[in-house]
Amino acid sequence: MEAEKKEVIVPVQKPNYMLMSLQRILVLSVIILGVVVVVYYTPMPEEYFENCDRECHELDWPMICRVKLVIEVYKTLSKSCGSCTEKDGGECPSMCISADGRVRGVLSANRALPAPALHVCENDILVVDVVHRAPAHALSIHWRGQPQKETPFMDGAPMLTQCPQPAYTTFQYKFRASAVGTHMYHAHSAADAADGLAGAFVVRQSPRLDPISKLYDVDSTDHTIFIAEWGHSMGPLAGMMSNVPNAESLLINGRGKTTDSPDAPLSKFKVEYGKRYRFRLAYGGGSKSCSVTFSIDQHMLNLVALDGHRIEPQQVKSIKLGRGERADFILEAKRAPRVYPISVVADKTCQENLEGVGELVYEAKESKVLHKDDDVGSEVEREFSSVTSDRCADEEVLCLGEVVAAEPLPAPLAGPIQETIYVPFNYSTRQISAKRVESWGQTDGHRFTYPASPLLTQGGDVAQNTMCPQEAGQGDECVHVKNVPLHSTVEMIMFDQGEDTNLLRLMHRSGALT
Repeated sequence: MEAEKKEVIVPVQKPNYMLMSLQRILVLSVIILGVVVVVYYTPMPEEYFENCDRECHELDWPMICRVKLVIEVYKTLSKSCGSCTEKDGGECPSMCISADGRVRGVLSANRALPAPALHVCENDILVVDVVHRAPAHALSIHWRGQPQKETPFMDGAPMLTQCPQPAYTTFQYKFRASAVGTHMYHAHSAADAADGLAGAFVVRQSPRLDPISKLYDVDSTDHTIFIAEWGHSMGPLAGMMSNVPNAESLLINGRGKTTDSPDAPLSKFKVEYGKRYRFRLAYGGGSKSCSVTFSIDQHMLNLVALDGHRIEPQQVKSIKLGRGERADFILEAKRAPRVYPISVVADKTCQENLEGVGELVYEAKESKVLHKDDDVGSEVEREFSSVTSDRCADEEVLCLGEVVAAEPLPAPLAGPIQETIYVPFNYSTRQISAKRVESWGQTDGHRFTYPASPLLTQGGDVAQNTMCPQEAGQGDECVHVKNVPLHSTVEMIMFDQGEDTNLLRLMHRSGALT
């Protein structure tokens, strides 16, 4: 008989619930402690900040930057100036607009010329209250350089993205500063911008994310340069004339001088010997908007960015820009400490004897050491020009065709082109009298007129009989719209059919093209 199988009983070990509870409590405590540490050391965003000018860091929360711009008609050389525009008159107070030493009206923002420079960090949210106190006309503010992908209705193009703001009202712009670089903001009306309603708009990023930061030691708000044409009559009055009046001077940060006002104060930019400075240059244009050439006596300029986009660095002796264009350059302070003139000269084919001046000031060191000029004779002196001309064939001129972007094209733009749009433009003329001829611009044979409602938000309210036909026109006045498929890659080719070679054609794409 087989031996009976004995049943083996294995004792079951009871779980230690107390130990398991302690382990869970320990793990939970570690997680909570980690969260508390992260929250404690992470700066939390406040409701808004009146001044977002700060050292940018990639781990910081974006700030909500509250800005108030009071638009009103002011004047140069007001009583607050005192005698500051005279020789040995001292520094001009903050509320004084000296311009070029001549009295005239100004369409000002916060009684400043140019409009206050805005300095923010990447992805900050701007909340700008525009308090419009200028009588008799409407306006809108355009934020040049910002794609406005999240808020296309905040781009500031009148009757395209918004209705213009009537006088004695307040309008609020709210958008994210997503595009890094040197930009500008201005009234969308060229006449309003020429009267002073324009200023610099700088979006910085963390030095760790900015490859250019290795090339300089100082990036200060004090080294932002805004250039503007300046006349001695206000824009709306000038616009009633058959011919565009000549500008009287070029202003650097709202200051300049003429032969009639040789003692008017100039803008000064201070540097220390041996340091490298990042300068941010923007040209706001004016009534004529001639292209201008910027240079600093006995200094080379290391050009590192154009219109907010990085390029391969180029050593140049001067920078030529058109209206609305911007440039970043690095200046190495390696000259003997003294005052060096800064020069801005308009293209002579546009207007002769139009120039502006400023000063580059080397601050004296306590050591009183005298520095000799460094040897810069081996540097190649080339001129940079963003304006295409016959001079681009010269070896000493660097034009856009030779400039290399520091970053490749985004993937959507580097792919195949899905649609090509041709935009011919020229000028039509009409004989008004024996001595007066009027001219106006047109594209594809059409003269643009504004729609009755903003196309972006109320496009359905625009009557179809006011829209331009798709085929070329014969100088008819209509709402000219080019339709493109959403998310498509579009190539736009613009060519000048006009005969007047002295006119500078300026083309600007506002916002995101979708």
